[in-house]
Amino acid sequence: MKLGTRVTVVTTLLVAPVLGASGFAALQLRRADLEQDLDRQAGEVAETLRGALEPVSGDIEVQSRLLTERAWMSRERDDAFKLEVLRVGDRWQTNDQSWRVLAQAAEIEDGPVGRLLEAPGREPAYAMAVPLQDTAGMSLPQHHPGRRPKAMIGMRRDARYIKDAVAMTGRRIFSLFLGALVFVVIGVELAMRTVVALPLRRLLEGIDAVGKGDLSRVILADRDDEIGTLAGRFNAMTGSLRDAHEESERGTQARLSLETRLRQSEKLATIGQMAAEIAHEVGTPLNVIGGRARALGKNRAGKSADPGEVARNAGIISGEVERITKIIRQVLDFSRQRGPTITSVHLGSVVAEALEFLREIIDRQGIRTDVRVLPSPPEVPGDPDQIQQVCLNLLMNAIHAMPSGGTLRITAEKVIRRKEGLDLAAPAPYAMLEIIDSGPGIPETDRAKIFEPFFTTKDQGQGTGLGLAVSRGIVKDHDGWIELDSPPEGGAVFRVYLPCAASATAESWSGSEGRAGAEGEAERENEVDREHENDRGGENPGEAALRGPLRAGTEKG
Repeated sequence: MKLGTRVTVVTTLLVAPVLGASGFAALQLRRADLEQDLDRQAGEVAETLRGALEPVSGDIEVQSRLLTERAWMSRERDDAFKLEVLRVGDRWQTNDQSWRVLAQAAEIEDGPVGRLLEAPGREPAYAMAVPLQDTAGMSLPQHHPGRRPKAMIGMRRDARYIKDAVAMTGRRIFSLFLGALVFVVIGVELAMRTVVALPLRRLLEGIDAVGKGDLSRVILADRDDEIGTLAGRFNAMTGSLRDAHEESERGTQARLSLETRLRQSEKLATIGQMAAEIAHEVGTPLNVIGGRARALGKNRAGKSADPGEVARNAGIISGEVERITKIIRQVLDFSRQRGPTITSVHLGSVVAEALEFLREIIDRQGIRTDVRVLPSPPEVPGDPDQIQQVCLNLLMNAIHAMPSGGTLRITAEKVIRRKEGLDLAAPAPYAMLEIIDSGPGIPETDRAKIFEPFFTTKDQGQGTGLGLAVSRGIVKDHDGWIELDSPPEGGAVFRVYLPCAASATAESWSGSEGRAGAEGEAERENEVDREHENDRGGENPGEAALRGPLRAGTEKG
């Protein structure tokens, strides 16, 4: 029930009894007025009658006949007051007990006495007993002991008109009562709407607007009462919320800016750690280019240049230059800061690019890769550069955990999971990227701190402690989470869960095909090295040291 309706009902319940009591009092007052007027009229008629009949005759028979004729004449004329002879001398002319009681009262009062007679089964009537004196009685003062009435005559009038008049007055009062009650109800309702409901509705609209995020809503406090005070407090509250919201926005922008710089710093830190590894990878094609260039120079100096050999050397040099260009482009793409691009990301492509980027390091450390990716891998909505950064960070951690070689297992599949921390949520499809290494694992004491910024288990100078913290932030921004596990048999397991954009279309694994492709690529690179081995004349021990781990890693991979 609304406030205005409730106040109207309460007001009506309070006013209705007051109006009802007032109407009842008015009816009683009307009845009393009518009875008083009737008593006054009866008194006047009684005085007139006494003036006409007194003094009565001393002869009882004459007196009885005279009074009887006068009573008969009143009935014949249909007077308002009908006369009855009650007593002549000491002889009663009526057996009605009510008349006798009234006559005795008139004798005691020594004057007319009237009363309204109402009895069950009888119509209401007004009766008055009028004592009549003879000449001797009239000569005595009123209430004199020797003054005794010689006759008693009664006047009667039908009093139903009083009842009818009171009933008519009651109907009028009831009509006025209903009209007044309707007026009060309508007046209170209109007043509540204008004075209370309308300002409260504006206040509720303002509260709803604030609840939807519109903090610019202001309510004019144009009244000096409780509602005006409430409007003022509402305006003060929205002002405080605006200030807090602006402060929160500034803090959020500062945090996002800091996170962006932190992620870019982690990229650059990762590039710094990989600089030596990239130098080895670039050094191999440079040695090939140098050897072929020296061969071309010898042929030119000997004036015995074979056009076919020259073209072959030029093709090899061009291929190695393209290889260097590709490596540099990968480094630049990874280190360049770009704005976020939300698109559909293929986890299979991300894994393949990351492995290609780290192939030289993986092969040189003798790490065997086991890649299990669906032919149609899961897709996730997000920024491809950021997701690739997560993949690279986790792969670098796994590689650093196996400096003497081991097995790196990478799995990308679709799973049905409940989101972390939402035990009551319905299961939903997620793309899972699982990276498992065969290193020493992560101690139980370090697992709680592994995602904290600047926490690292690596040797000094080998890590910044930002990789996992940045990766966790990126995954959280993509509405996912990272899980860490360390099996009893050793190694570390990182699982990245990201919401799916589309379902995988096949359930067959291509892990063996991926491994075969990787081994074939490594074998082709070895063939190129062996083919041009004689072209690296004057090779120094450092170059041989670079090739040794590469061949060992290729054979193990």
